[in-house]
Amino acid sequence: MGVLFVLMPVLIACGKTTSSGGALSVTTLYSSRLTLGDVSPFLPDAKNWWVAAPTFDVRPLNSATRADADLGGLTIRFSHLGTGEILSLNYQVLSSNTVASALMRANKIISGNGQTGPKAGDQVLYYNKKLQAGPTVYNNLAFVQVGDVIITIVWSHVDGFASTSSVGKFASKAVARLKDGLAGKASPSPAQAADPLLLAPPGPQLTLLGSTRLPIEVLAQMIDIATPTGLADEFHHNGVTDFVFGDYALNIDTRMEVQTAGIMFSKFPTGGSDFIKGYFGASNLSSTGEAGGYDTATGQYVFGFGSGSRAILMICKSSADGEEAARACEEPMALVVAGWHSLLGTG
Repeated sequence: MGVLFVLMPVLIACGKTTSSGGALSVTTLYSSRLTLGDVSPFLPDAKNWWVAAPTFDVRPLNSATRADADLGGLTIRFSHLGTGEILSLNYQVLSSNTVASALMRANKIISGNGQTGPKAGDQVLYYNKKLQAGPTVYNNLAFVQVGDVIITIVWSHVDGFASTSSVGKFASKAVARLKDGLAGKASPSPAQAADPLLLAPPGPQLTLLGSTRLPIEVLAQMIDIATPTGLADEFHHNGVTDFVFGDYALNIDTRMEVQTAGIMFSKFPTGGSDFIKGYFGASNLSSTGEAGGYDTATGQYVFGFGSGSRAILMICKSSADGEEAARACEEPMALVVAGWHSLLGTG
């Protein structure tokens, strides 16, 4: 995702035009995304790859730095358990086919023609990029144009680059899924919250970007727990298989992304409050039963509270990889936590 955004300033002069079909909605993009079932056949050690939290990359997230030609998009992620390896796909909707083509040309000018690989979409570029630091320095990149959409694929590795033919399988599958979505053939997205209290109440601190239901395994990655499989197994043992995920922009600083997890322990009347006590430690809860603050290990703010069978976790983090969360998170998060918790107790 970051590679494309580096190039976006060259398109500012193009202005904001409207493509003939209008901008794709994030709902359509999400319905047209690749799923774990789509990518697993092409992943080594497939049983240890998990779905990770998505980003609904639409305004006002990064609104101050977003080019007019960038109409928004979606980033989906998969992570390789026990390593730092990731597979991410960013679907970026541009204001027109012309702008998308110009961005692909800019990639060629800056990075060259890249590697030879399978055809996909209207055009595709493949690159191998070795990073200077980190656990996964070998990164396969692919940029695939489908009309006014560019799909950026990043696949990171510990011990070497994958073949472009392997990356091409993801590219071809992503194109096919997107075309199905454009034709109205995509499968429906997971249902959102039947319980409105599992999403943050509307207010001036946050703007909702998107929401969905996600496997409980995603939550273990969001909070960066040391034993993700153990936490996931504990949830399953207690009858919890998924949660309601909310993705928000922090209005006071739209570089900050706020992710929420609304968890329902339907079999246990006090399961939500019990989980919060167990996760944060009873001694760390405030007099009103809330906990959290800045996590130096992850560079993000984590808050939690529970009432009855419901538990809520909230994370405020930078939308830029590797950047720590800003202190701008603190006051708005405290306000949302207090207000949301008070509503939770009435449900």
